[in-house]
Amino acid sequence: MSNVPTASPQPHDPANPPPPAGADEFALKVHEFWAKNRSAIYILIVAVFVALLGREGWQYFAEMREKGVQEEYAKLGDRVDQLPKFADANKGHALAGVAWLRVADDAYGRNDFKSAAANYQKAADALANAALKSRARLGAAVSQIAAGDKAGAETALKTLAADAQAVAALRAESAYHLAMLAHESGKDDDAKKFIDEITRLDAGGLWAQRGFLLRAQIEAGKPVAAPAANAPAVQFKPGN
Repeated sequence: MSNVPTASPQPHDPANPPPPAGADEFALKVHEFWAKNRSAIYILIVAVFVALLGREGWQYFAEMREKGVQEEYAKLGDRVDQLPKFADANKGHALAGVAWLRVADDAYGRNDFKSAAANYQKAADALANAALKSRARLGAAVSQIAAGDKAGAETALKTLAADAQAVAALRAESAYHLAMLAHESGKDDDAKKFIDEITRLDAGGLWAQRGFLLRAQIEAGKPVAAPAANAPAVQFKPGN
């Protein structure tokens, strides 16, 4: 037996475990990958940062623009004469459509029905909100009736009455005006069909009640008066 002492194994240290097999090789590969692709990685990091910065910047710009448009609109107050300029300067914004709606309301209130019809149409084209858009479309049609363009009004009213995306009460009102136009033209059978449509669209509503009265008057052979131009349901003035 040899008397040469043998090296005792190193004690196991749980806090500093030996590197796993192949660790040095993995570290070398990582170093080589970094050395070869360092520039591309830097470019990618910068691109991601710029994209994030751009997105945040755009959101901030959009928020500031929205706030600015709202403040500009609020400053106009009741100066309706300034609203067309505001609407033209802010095309695509919801408040531009609201501005045209107010301009149309003002023209309607002054019995300038041709201007009212044109501006209601501008409002309808600019608005996305279903209620406001329906209101603008109906305003245009009612203005056409008042201006004497019954053929144009009839086409617009039929389109609105048939539009499932429009507000039901305003579709019912469209059908009522169609019934009135039909009756005035001596087409009482068509008028009754439109009255049936009113009931289908808004049973129990104001226009269904008016339709019921209109039918009774037609069947009794009594003269039917058109609704007043300033009736609440067709009164397109600021504040509605």
